[in-house]
Amino acid sequence: MRRIKPTGKEYQNLRERYFRQTKSKEALAAEYNVSRGTLANWIAEGDTPPAKPQPPPEPTVINLPPVLLKKYRPTKTGKLGDPETQVLLLSDLHSGEITPTFNPDVLSHRLNSLYQSTLSITHLHRHMYPVNNLVIFDLGDNVHGENPFQGGKIGNITCGAQEQVFDIAMPEIINLLYSLRQEFETVDLYGVPGNHGRYSKEAPETSNWDTMLYKALAGTRLPDGVSVHSSEEFYEIVNVQGFDFFLFHGDEIRSYQGIPFFGLVRKLQSWYITHGGFPYACCGHYHTENLLRINSRLKLFMNGSFVSDDPYALRVMGTSSIPAQWTFGVHKKHGVTWAYALHDEEFLPERRL
Repeated sequence: MRRIKPTGKEYQNLRERYFRQTKSKEALAAEYNVSRGTLANWIAEGDTPPAKPQPPPEPTVINLPPVLLKKYRPTKTGKLGDPETQVLLLSDLHSGEITPTFNPDVLSHRLNSLYQSTLSITHLHRHMYPVNNLVIFDLGDNVHGENPFQGGKIGNITCGAQEQVFDIAMPEIINLLYSLRQEFETVDLYGVPGNHGRYSKEAPETSNWDTMLYKALAGTRLPDGVSVHSSEEFYEIVNVQGFDFFLFHGDEIRSYQGIPFFGLVRKLQSWYITHGGFPYACCGHYHTENLLRINSRLKLFMNGSFVSDDPYALRVMGTSSIPAQWTFGVHKKHGVTWAYALHDEEFLPERRL
């Protein structure tokens, strides 16, 4: 039944027998079950190695455009970038408050930690461009106050509101301003009042411990290049590098089931239209740091607190507050270009190996 052309040694043996005629061509063809013509063709073709199996063709992508490699073209070579202004958010110090993990000594420690963290970021960015000016947005609640409806009760505070202002908050902020002036050409503080500065709902808006603190700071002999500004309104609009920042404390917005974001979006949309638009807003009050896109033209920086294990955050927000304050850079063309939420080391995320 053989009808397959032999190869290799078998073919050489067939060829030798064919030409030596040791067997008739008819008998030789019959041995391979082929005709004499096929046998003659085998001899004429020569030895043909068996074809190697070919791998299946790889699938091809059709209609794929050619790859165009991009080339980076640096805008500047051998020079630092454009100067940027650094902004530091400061809010919710709650000077005088006591919790299981917070008191005036802890506040002092955390302010020092904030100072170190702020300058660490400053020096890192100075490798890329000048950062010579600092703007501080103080968003209120620098003191805890003594209103019993806001937690200002015996056992929750170390002293009265006057001592909270002049013995705790004011010395700490002055020390911070003096220290920061060593590293920056100018330090400008802009302050808005918080709700803990009000001692009663019936009191005038200007009767606020935060407002008193700002005016006392402005009247203090500070180093050249340091200035303090305060607002008589609940808000203030501050321009940094050509970009407006809408500053407010945040107690104007009610939370829904502990979530303030619905109210914040609605209220900020209204303020945005009323005040002719602003690309950035900053608030405190909620003791939780967050960055929220309000609309295509507006971002909100929500600042944290210095207080830990705060009963307000646990009751209203449903979570224990983590001390955190924002710092970010502002470019004359691009606006806010970078942002860091600064945490005390004891509140850094747990790292598992």
